[in-house]
Amino acid sequence: MNKAALPTARRRFHSVVLLAGVGSGVTAPFTALLVVGLGGTTAWAAFVVSSMGLSLLLVDFFGTRFVPRLASASALTASMVVFGIGSLLSAATTNWLLVGLARVLQGFGTALFMGGGVVLAVRLVDPGRRGGAIGTFNAVWFLGIASGPICGGLIAAQVPGTDGLRLLFAVCGAVNLAGAAVAWFLVPRLPAGPPPRLGLPRGLDVRGRREWSVLVLAGLGQAVRSGLALTLLPLLGARLGMGPLGLGVALFALAVTDVGAMHFGAGWADRRGRLVPLAAALGWGSVAVTALGTVVHDLLTFTIAALAVGVTVGSTWVLPVAMAVDLARHPEAAIAAYRIASDVGMLAGGLLAALGITVGGIHAALLGAAALLVGGLLLTVSIRETLPLSTSPHPAPPLTEEEPVPLPPIDQLALLAAYQDLTLTPERLAQAHGTHTEGRPMLERLRALPLPFVESATEPVCEPATALAWIARGGRS
Repeated sequence: MNKAALPTARRRFHSVVLLAGVGSGVTAPFTALLVVGLGGTTAWAAFVVSSMGLSLLLVDFFGTRFVPRLASASALTASMVVFGIGSLLSAATTNWLLVGLARVLQGFGTALFMGGGVVLAVRLVDPGRRGGAIGTFNAVWFLGIASGPICGGLIAAQVPGTDGLRLLFAVCGAVNLAGAAVAWFLVPRLPAGPPPRLGLPRGLDVRGRREWSVLVLAGLGQAVRSGLALTLLPLLGARLGMGPLGLGVALFALAVTDVGAMHFGAGWADRRGRLVPLAAALGWGSVAVTALGTVVHDLLTFTIAALAVGVTVGSTWVLPVAMAVDLARHPEAAIAAYRIASDVGMLAGGLLAALGITVGGIHAALLGAAALLVGGLLLTVSIRETLPLSTSPHPAPPLTEEEPVPLPPIDQLALLAAYQDLTLTPERLAQAHGTHTEGRPMLERLRALPLPFVESATEPVCEPATALAWIARGGRS
């Protein structure tokens, strides 16, 4: 794609991402409440919320060479269609087990969206801005999701009880199907890479303790979102007496700081490093979650604590993937490994939340989540900084500088030819010198031209097009 067209392509892409966020966000915090409303226990509600990780894991494990290589418009359109069908199934059922099956179906749609969306976000920016691109992609998506709690609360409040929640899922399905039509026309169409292939992951190239530790952090980030933000907090709010609208306001507060941390934190981390913001977010989150499990007993303090937790939820979502790309030799492999680790983390988050609720109740589960955040803080410190020095704002000067070689006079050219046992007639010698003299200005102008290389998460480095176009024009600018 022409470099001048990239800003427009990014705006179109981000508008689709925003709409997809609205479609997936209106029901996300209310899934656990629907399960409980249809007769399931709070522990089963945690299982259902995390069951999306099953389909995510299947797609990301068997589709590491399939989803990232799909055409962008096809992947994002299909993702919203599948998610919408799952929402309509939840709206139509009166059995919480079918809500779990629909949640698994929605996971397939989310896997298509995340796998295709992250790769496209990386391809639409220069290599030095990958961390910011990933952060912006997630921030725009969660900006749409941020509207979900309030919009969902307003919709669910129109009809009392469980029927209001089912109405909410029906609206979610309609929004996703409409968004799929918009995505088909607006998503940028970039040149296709290698053909998509199903199969076991190959060439993930995860080596050494640091890379494996980063993947553990990626799993922790998903566990925090699945087990804490989407399960324990809504269940705690309902226990404190919050209705759909009040709970939506509190979770909207969490979403605001969530989006801010993803967007501004990732951009800051591209300039200053990943270690400090991630460690600070984990430490801050451990304090906020401990407060939720011990001293929060009213709606106001619940909303304030949710606002604080959003910083940790957003940071642990985007910074580990940037760290994985930093350490990897191939960005596509790093994103694939990150996705698999995230899926495992989503499953683990739901299982741990359910275990904590079963053993000691919601408050005990919250204290367990705080302990996990402390463990993540210690692991982050042990990994150290991952941002490459080459992407720092003040790169080191080159060790050597190229010096132009002057054109030798014709007698020296003859001596060089004789030294290399080359025999040149006077006519051939004059022709060689004339050709060199005529072409030298063109070569010097060619050396002065910028030669941008195109590098992406899924394609090899391409041949520079600027110089070739200049040669095709006969050396004219």
